[in-house]
Amino acid sequence: MKRKETSLKRAAPSVHRTAARPTRAQPSRSSEEQLRSILQATSDFYGIWNVSSGPMCCNEGSLAALGYSTADSLNRHVLLQSFIHPDDRAAFEVQLDAHRTGRNPTLNCEFRLRTKSGLYRWFELRAKTTRRDRRGAPTEIGYAVRDIHSSKEQQEQVLASRELLTAIVQASEDYISVVDPVEFRLVAFNKAFEDLIFKAHGVRLRTGMRAEDVAPEQAEAWNAFYRQVLAEGKVSRDYVVPGTNETHHVFAQCLLREGHVYGLCIFGYDITNRKQIEEALRRSEEKFAKAFRDAPMALDLTSLRDHRYIDVNDAFAESTGYAREELIGKTPFELGLWVQPEKRMEIVQEVQLKGEVRNVEVAFRTKSGDIREAVGSAALIDISSEPCMLDVSMDITERKRAVEALRESEERLRIAIEAGHMHTFEWDVTTDEVERSKQNISILELPADRSRHTNQELIERMHLDDRQQYKHVLESLTPEEPDYKTVFRLALRDGRTAWLEESGRAMFGPDGKLRKVIGITSDVTEIRRSEQALRELSGRLITSQEEERRRVARELHDHIGQEAALICVQAQRLDSGVADEEHTTRSDAHELYRKIKVLASDISKLSHRLHSSELSFLGLAAAADRLCRDFANQYGIDVDYQPKSLPSTLDSVKSLCLYRVLQEALQNVVKHSHASRVTVEFQTIDNELGLKVRDNGEGFDVEKTGSGLGLLSMRERLNFVGGRFGITSKRGSGTRVTASVPL
Repeated sequence: MKRKETSLKRAAPSVHRTAARPTRAQPSRSSEEQLRSILQATSDFYGIWNVSSGPMCCNEGSLAALGYSTADSLNRHVLLQSFIHPDDRAAFEVQLDAHRTGRNPTLNCEFRLRTKSGLYRWFELRAKTTRRDRRGAPTEIGYAVRDIHSSKEQQEQVLASRELLTAIVQASEDYISVVDPVEFRLVAFNKAFEDLIFKAHGVRLRTGMRAEDVAPEQAEAWNAFYRQVLAEGKVSRDYVVPGTNETHHVFAQCLLREGHVYGLCIFGYDITNRKQIEEALRRSEEKFAKAFRDAPMALDLTSLRDHRYIDVNDAFAESTGYAREELIGKTPFELGLWVQPEKRMEIVQEVQLKGEVRNVEVAFRTKSGDIREAVGSAALIDISSEPCMLDVSMDITERKRAVEALRESEERLRIAIEAGHMHTFEWDVTTDEVERSKQNISILELPADRSRHTNQELIERMHLDDRQQYKHVLESLTPEEPDYKTVFRLALRDGRTAWLEESGRAMFGPDGKLRKVIGITSDVTEIRRSEQALRELSGRLITSQEEERRRVARELHDHIGQEAALICVQAQRLDSGVADEEHTTRSDAHELYRKIKVLASDISKLSHRLHSSELSFLGLAAAADRLCRDFANQYGIDVDYQPKSLPSTLDSVKSLCLYRVLQEALQNVVKHSHASRVTVEFQTIDNELGLKVRDNGEGFDVEKTGSGLGLLSMRERLNFVGGRFGITSKRGSGTRVTASVPL
């Protein structure tokens, strides 16, 4: 192009002078013709423009560039401006004026020219003044116009493509940046990368910044990353954004031009959600695997193609008796697990047809050969495009045995209930209707033509002394203590009185109100009569025992005790009458006196234990106080006596009963407890006189130790007077004995 322009500068004046007027010094005609031929053959515009007259001449190539041919009647001296696009004409005039006035030594501009078809094409104009007048004003301008339409379109396409790419990069939510490969300075970046850096480090990015300018503490790590990219060409990694919980995936590669690296491009995108999903999936898989392994029910996974076990859990291995390694890869047919193999094939066919089966009972054989029963369900699942069957089963052998045992137990219970005159009932508290068994109706002598009766009918036939107690028992039922047992008397039609024992359990609604009571009623008349007879016999025995104790105590006190006291006096005289020189005799006499004195004291104490005169004359409070003081003095055990509320008068039989219970409890402390402290407490509560004896001794296991003769004696005494007895103890926590008698 530069050569063409040089040729134009030399040849243009000759062409113009040839066309206008002859010059004084003309080159040879052959040279002019040769130049003219060259200019006519080229497709570029070449010509001379006379500034004053305006006419122009141009070569033949300009016609072809605008779509014209020599056949077209086109005035080649027409002004160039008439072909320029209206939008480009003003800019052309400005630059032309600047050249005319000498502000620009050359005229260089681009514009669109109208072609014959009416369309416009891009051209480039380069011109320069070739002649000036005496004042220096340009008179002739040589010019060259080159068709640049194709290159212009390419530039516009490149520009549009670049703008589109820039818009895409800027609009991308993924972050993109470019650094130079030498100092790793930032060359370019998009908005997503800028926002990320600001969020992570609070820094606004500028081109030319380095990692040290953004995050000094991470600069070395990022520079090492850049060096790795230079060494490997491509590198990717996950990156946790500082100060956030975000995880981004970073991909970097070298940008090459003619085999040389001119930049490092880093792409990144947020994978936090994906990581969270992957983590959730991993945890879910771990939970499923753990649930599969640790499930209490037997689970196994088999291939439907060849029936081989893919996986089994511990419960399945335990129920079959095989190790997991012995099951994986084997079929149930090879192991002989199924008692009925055809049943397995039926289940497989149904799973393939319906997708699942539920609650199928099967029999299986363990490794040891035992036949057991199970109930299970199966479902069709797909694993890596292979159809498989997931089985869930539960060993019900023990449950079926328990059901059978329960049935047999219920049958035995029915027989026992009928044999023991015990019969069932169900009481609807809201309607007061009681549904009773036929035998129950017979016991209560209720009308047989009615299947339901009210509980009020039963209460009205109770003994007057038992009605309030029966109502109190029912009213005291709670969801925490729903069970009860009570005994009452019922008037029969023939005038007899029957003793009935009722045991039941209360059912409560969500609101805590009593809804229903179910239970058993039994006729205990004969038992109560036997108990009454036994109680009377026990009472007579206790009375006889106490009379015998009283007689023995009186004999000990009035006869043997007096004789012992007399011998003790005589021994004392003998001891005092022996001379000092008879030392041995004096010592023997003194020892004899001491032993006789101790014997007399023991006889007195034994008499007191057999029968307390304080109990007969001063009452229970004084007798118990004396007993506690004597016990403390004799055995050196601290006794805390607390008579909180003793009645002023008390039946002698009940007083004696509580006194003997206290006496026996204290003796047990000496024999078994090894306690250092005992608390004795009398207290009257709810028309009952209670006794509590607590010690801090070793304690014992009540259930394992059982009841000794002393405990049986205390219970019998309290039963005789209609009282209650209780004992609680625990090793290392002492013992507590409780007794109460009705006032």
